[in-house]
Amino acid sequence: MIADHVLKQITERPRLVKEPVRLVLFTTDVGCDSCPAMRDLVQAVKERLGLVRLETYDMVMDRDKSQLYGITHVPALVIQGANGRFVTFTGLIEDVLLDTVLMTIAAVSDQKVWFPQNVLSTVSHLTNDVKVRVLVDRDCVKCRPVAETAIGLGLSSDLIAVSVIVGRDFPELIKKYRVSEIPKTIFGENLHLDGHIPESEFLEMIFQAEGIKGGPDKKCVVCGTSSPDLICTNCRSKIQAESLEHKLKSERMK
Repeated sequence: MIADHVLKQITERPRLVKEPVRLVLFTTDVGCDSCPAMRDLVQAVKERLGLVRLETYDMVMDRDKSQLYGITHVPALVIQGANGRFVTFTGLIEDVLLDTVLMTIAAVSDQKVWFPQNVLSTVSHLTNDVKVRVLVDRDCVKCRPVAETAIGLGLSSDLIAVSVIVGRDFPELIKKYRVSEIPKTIFGENLHLDGHIPESEFLEMIFQAEGIKGGPDKKCVVCGTSSPDLICTNCRSKIQAESLEHKLKSERMK
């Protein structure tokens, strides 16, 4: 049974979806206490937003689908647009995180451009797949901007696989990554950052996870000038300024 305030949270955005969006829900009938609640929530989202196509799979029984989307924990919700790019939310979705999910559905639907061109141009230099996981909490306001940065980059590149994970639902992940603070962002397997991460630093960490390192004989991945850092000081400043301007413009247009 879904609480009235959750239904209100969903129905307050009746025109979110302009073009079809694919939701792929993974659950299991064994050892997942939050899976039934997640099924009810996602069904409510489908019924109230319209133009949403819902597919449901069992993580164990439908192993081919689980492997296709890289699902290792449930419940997990994949939000996928017409271009094939997707973002995964793992754990029970509520509160602030539900707002982020609804925003992601809307962005995928209208193919929203999350970042200015210089960020998109930087991402285009990636050549290998990079996994980015953001550990959050359902009611964590400060987690939202970090999750949004990851989501926006994931929807900007076929090579960035993004998962937003409710840490408290998976104690084994909290232990594995030695989480003492949230949000915590994991780039690849071995690069971790706590707290807020500016867009320029986020990009640098993605390139480091891909295997690119700075040094005295290296060049900035954005402008190509000599720089000991992956992104030179000048480009870092431009990225931050343009990203802020882009965000403010998006807020004014809402």
